[in-house]
Order: sequence, then structure tokens, then C-alpha cells
Amino acid sequence: MLRQAADVFDNLDGKFLARLREISSNTRPTADGKATITFKTARIEANYSPEIIKKIEAGRLMAIPNVMGVNSKDNYSIYEVADVYPMHYSMQTLDRNQPGAIRKEFMILIEKEWQQGSKSTWIEIVAAPIGYILQLNEGEQGPTFVRKNIAPLTGAEVNLLSDETVQKLICYIPKDAKSTEHYTIGHLLGAADNQIPFTVNVEKLLHYHVGAFAFTGSGKSNLTSSIIRKAMNSVPNVKFVVFDISSEYGINILDLLRSFPSRIILTEPLPVHDSVDGNNEKMAEDYIVRHVVPEALAEVKQQILESVKEIIGQDKIRNLTIPSESEQIMLAFSTYGGLLRSLADLTNEKFGAAGQKVLIPAVVNMIKKFMKESRLNEDSLMGSETKPLIKSILDLLSAAKLRADAAILSIFNNLLLALEDISPQTLKDDVYDTTKLVNEILDKSTESPKLFVINLQEADVARYFCSEIIDRIFRKRKSSFTLTPRIVFVFDEAQEFIPADKRREDGTDTSSRAVERLLRHGRKYNLNGWISTQRIAHLNTNALQQLHSYFVSTMPRPYDRQLISDTFAIDDAFMDRTLMFQNGDWLMTSFKATNTQNVPVFFHAINNEDSVLD
Repeated sequence: MLRQAADVFDNLDGKFLARLREISSNTRPTADGKATITFKTARIEANYSPEIIKKIEAGRLMAIPNVMGVNSKDNYSIYEVADVYPMHYSMQTLDRNQPGAIRKEFMILIEKEWQQGSKSTWIEIVAAPIGYILQLNEGEQGPTFVRKNIAPLTGAEVNLLSDETVQKLICYIPKDAKSTEHYTIGHLLGAADNQIPFTVNVEKLLHYHVGAFAFTGSGKSNLTSSIIRKAMNSVPNVKFVVFDISSEYGINILDLLRSFPSRIILTEPLPVHDSVDGNNEKMAEDYIVRHVVPEALAEVKQQILESVKEIIGQDKIRNLTIPSESEQIMLAFSTYGGLLRSLADLTNEKFGAAGQKVLIPAVVNMIKKFMKESRLNEDSLMGSETKPLIKSILDLLSAAKLRADAAILSIFNNLLLALEDISPQTLKDDVYDTTKLVNEILDKSTESPKLFVINLQEADVARYFCSEIIDRIFRKRKSSFTLTPRIVFVFDEAQEFIPADKRREDGTDTSSRAVERLLRHGRKYNLNGWISTQRIAHLNTNALQQLHSYFVSTMPRPYDRQLISDTFAIDDAFMDRTLMFQNGDWLMTSFKATNTQNVPVFFHAINNEDSVLD
């Protein structure tokens, strides 16, 4: 057992000597003020030395003996370091009541003892429980980790976990060791001397929905692009649909768009120029002007230009005219699904005529029977072939004793009038529309596009378009009895799609309902969501509750940090630590993608820009 403990722990060649001083509780109101939440933190004292304090930082894991191992010393509660700072005995008595000269003399003495160490100094460590215990086992089995919250022993000696133990506790180990790089999203912070690769189960990460929350400029798009890159190489039959309001992903995953079958959907077409020797240079320049180019990539503009020219030459760019929100509402009523929804609204009218409500189920059955026989779906547009159906419905209604101004009569009389002016229309093969986009997304063939970056300029239009795409794919997937391909929808600037304050007039009610449905029921059909935003306080909380993995970086507003802490059960001590993050540093918790559930992990993400350049 002692030999196994030596492998499990790494006390820095015996120089790390620490004991648990106390466990303190902190209770505060939740962000909405409707309840209270309590977090417990450990206060640990360690011997001070300049060498040791440099190796103890946030994210470091340590083991404290608990009540289950009082005599056997084989059970430990695992805690994670949230903060570290040096302490000196004389600091406790220094205050402004003492003369300035005496205070200055004390501080000079304290400064000298930081450099050489002293019995009057120690390291104060604040740590929080991760909800797991470590059990040492006899024989070759090695340590095991159990999700259980057991009280540690005050005064007990504290041990640091070795890099190998940390890796076994947190990191996902793929079956094929050669493919580890496809699961590595960065390296762990808080390790002693070595960089521990942080590997996650990318398939489970995406399957159970993800949220990335950080202040502007913290690297949300960088992280998202990096995960997309890993998934394309490790998850079979996966497709990504990116709703790109900020015009970033057309550059951030440029290498993937070039090397994989893909589609870049532009809602405003690129100007057509006379190409010289077919190099499409002017069109490529217009493409770059429309996108946000990271500073690190601005220096290699010519290399990016060549990649864009290659994409244009591969005919991967499509122009799609998205109707305005008012046009989309009108178009909805020209489909069979729109007609059925209009009848449903009549049924729900509080003061509607009872006689007309009795007839609605029969009319709906007639419409559905016609759709089934004609092999139509709810998205199909009504045309001249619909007129016989409308006439038969009007015959039924005329036999009933309805008022001449009955709403249901008005609907079908006006619809018949409108259909008289409609002649059968066939779209040209070269016109790219929403139907073709949905069909390409659902296409299972290996030659079909795997990446879709939809460049959306107007947020109001984007909301209606987003909800239409999700609803169509849901209906087709449910009726197809297949779970392939896996489709991941990426919502950049998610506050535009799922705000807490939903309104019908700007389309937020429609888009929020569609995205919430995706997050609630999408997993059953391999339809998954990735939410990226800097304004978590303004998001639909019902949607947030569906996420199983969360990436959090710097968020300056205390309310945002409190809301994340409350929603995802992350200790305040860890959330406050994110204020000190540099670009690329993240705090991640996951219930599915890591080896253990809901363990806060500090890591530095791989720089996506390096991959674009490569």
C-alpha cells in the first residue's frame, strides 16, 4: 500500500509538507435572489519555500485523508486548488495604528524572509472539493475513484496527486493510442513541471450539448473552431452547421473548408469580376473583406487569399436569398404546415364559434390524407394541384350550417382565390434554396458537404431562418428512421437566438422555441447543439439546463459569474479564479466528456490559428 501511495502522490521530493487547518462554509443568495447556495472550501497550510510556491497553482489536485480511512490510510477526499498566496506571521499584526516607520521596518524584514524562507512564513492554500474520493487498493489494481462526498480529517497531512493519477482521474483515454491527438484540446493548468495533454471524449462532448461562455475577445470562436477540427477527425458521420452572425468561421476553419466537402452560404452574393487566368483573385479579396480576420492571421493574408481562391475554384460557395421576417411569416401560410397551424389557431380561439370548431378535425384529416396520397410534407408549397382539395373542403363546409362570415369559410374561399393565380413553377437547377440546403445537410453520402458555414448579416432574419432549418431537419429526421449523419448546430452569439426575453415581433420567440426543442429532444435523433455567447445573463434558462458540458473563461460581471456558478454547480472560488485567465485559458466541467463527472478542469486550449496556418 505504501508503494502504491508513492506512485499516486507527488509531494515534490518530500518538500511539500501541508496539513488541513479548517473547512469553512460560505452561504450566499443565488443570482435571482430566490434561494441560497452554500459552498465549502478547505484552508490548507503548507511549508513555505520559493521553489514550492511556484509549483502550486489553481487547478492542482490534492488528497486529504477522510473519516473512512482513519486507521487504514487508504481513503482520501480529493480537493482542487482555487487560490494560493504566501503568509507571514507578522502580517497578522500589521495595521495602521502602528507608526509608519515601524510598519516599514517590519515589511523590509518580511521581504527578506520571502527570499530565504523562515519559520514565520507559510503558504495559504484555498481548495474546494470535486466530489470524488480516492481509494488505494491492494495488489496491481491501482487507485480507484468513487463519486462520494466524505468529510476530510482536520489536521491531517495533505498530499499532491501525481501527474499520472491526475491524468487517470480526468482525461479520457481513447482506445487507439495513436489517435490521442484527435482528442486533445489543450494541456492542463496546475501541473508540476510537465504539460499534461487534456483529452476529452469528443463524441460525447458534442452529443450531450455544449456551452462556451466568455467575455468578448477571450477566444470562444477559437475554441469552437478547434473542437470542430478535432471532431472532423475523430467522430464518424458528423456534420456541422454554423450560424455565423459575426462572420468569423469563414476564416477560422478555412483549412477545413478547403480540405473537406463543405458549403459556405452567403446571403449577399460576392460581386462577379472578370477573372484573370481563372484565379478568382478579386472575388477572394471580397470574401476576406466580409470576414473578421484574426490579428495573427492578418500577417499571412496572401496565404489566406490562396486558400479562398481554392475554395472558390472548388465551387463551394453558394448564394442563398433569405426572405425578410415579414416575408417568411407570409411564406409560412403558403405551405400545408402553415394551413394546418392556421386551423389549430382557430381551435384555440377562446370565443370562436363552436360549430366551426367541430368541423376542424374533419378538415384536418382531409388535408393530411391528401398530403399522404400526394407524398407531400408540411414544408410543401400549395399550388394549382391543391385546388381540388380546397373545393372538396368547401363542399363539406357548405353542407354545414355556418354563418356566412365564419372564419374557416373565409380561409378556404380566399385560399381558392389565391390559388387561381398560381401556375406550376419549377425552380432552376442552379438556384440554391432552403430545400437544397436541408437536403445537403441530411445527405448520408460520403461526397456530401460535411461543413456548412451560414453567413448571416441581419439578426432578425437569422432567427426565422434558423428556426425554419431546425424544424425542417427535425421533421425529416423523425420520418426517415435513421440517425445518420450526426448534425451539430453551432449558434455563435447565442443571445440573438435564445434570449431570456422572448418576443414574437422580432422572431426571438420562434428561434428560442426551435433551439430549446433541439436541446431538449435532439439527442434522440443525433441532432446536437453548441452555444457560444458572452451574455449568459440574457439567455433562456430552460435551454441552459440542457447542456452537459461548459467552457467558461473571463466574465467581468459578478452577476454572470454567479449565474454560471448557480446553474452549473461550480464553486465560487473557481469562478473568481477565471478573472485572472489569459487568452486561451478555460475552466471546463462536463458530465459526460471527461473520465469523471462535473470536475472543474483548468486548461489552456490549443491555438486554432496555428492549425489554420498549417
